[in-house]
Amino acid sequence: MQSADSPLVSVIVLYYKRRETIEKCLDSVFRQDYAHREVIVVDNHSEDDLREIMQARGYEVNLIGLCENLGACGGRNAGIRAAHGEILVFLEDDVSFASAFELSKIVRAFEQRPDTHVLAFRICDPETGEMRLREWCHTRPWEEFRDTEFETIWFGEGASAFRRQVFAACGLYYEPLFYGAEGHDLVLRLLDHGFRIVYAPQIRVGHWASQTGRTAARQYYYYTRNFIWTAFKDYPLWDGLVFLVPKILMMLYFSWRSSIYRPFFGGLWDGLKGLRRIRPDRTPVRKSTLRYVDREENWRPSLMARLAKHRREPLI
Repeated sequence: MQSADSPLVSVIVLYYKRRETIEKCLDSVFRQDYAHREVIVVDNHSEDDLREIMQARGYEVNLIGLCENLGACGGRNAGIRAAHGEILVFLEDDVSFASAFELSKIVRAFEQRPDTHVLAFRICDPETGEMRLREWCHTRPWEEFRDTEFETIWFGEGASAFRRQVFAACGLYYEPLFYGAEGHDLVLRLLDHGFRIVYAPQIRVGHWASQTGRTAARQYYYYTRNFIWTAFKDYPLWDGLVFLVPKILMMLYFSWRSSIYRPFFGGLWDGLKGLRRIRPDRTPVRKSTLRYVDREENWRPSLMARLAKHRREPLI
């Protein structure tokens, strides 16, 4: 039973040309037993018949149609600006809630944990219900911690919930990143403000993993470029290099594994060339924030264990 002062929850769905999954996503939202909610769908200039789908299904949504594709960062920011809720829940257009009770779980988790500001959901295969290993990017070993709540330095941008105050204090997603690893920049900023992220395995979503817009070449380019920009923007210079070198080697490994090199080197070139452009936004986080990140990184498995995980479920 929801009380009269139950918080308003804004569910923000970012959409781009994934007609094959958007109805599953929204059906799962409208099945939720938590009634004090608003649903915002941001159409990132798909130029398809999304509005007709909404009307045919009878969805009551605030549909925001963007005049151009603003990427994952700009699209989510449009949803944040339109939201009125105390709690903001983000879903990708190929992600659906695993049950009718997930919004209630989110509200309850925030009520029980006043010192938690972001919840990272458990991301599952929607057909089997098993955890998707590909989306386990937390530092802790998945075999030991997949069913355990813990503080983390990662969340899935399209499978997470925030208290509104996080964006009020830290600002929104950094739009020049456009797409790819954009969450890491926000993680550093929110940690630097003293906010904390918790992995909440009881909150479950299914990821249908649509391949629309998710090409290897696109990811190799944007992730490589954005790792360079994040290292420069958010870290002191030496710490930025320590962060960046393993990331660049990882992207080179992915490129070598698939024999797709051009996007990687394009991202490398544009990342270095673009440093002058983002220089005014350079705001390195505090040493205390980096120490917190380092403590969490100490949980990360060995390189060989991570390579074995990538061979089993490739990240990109």
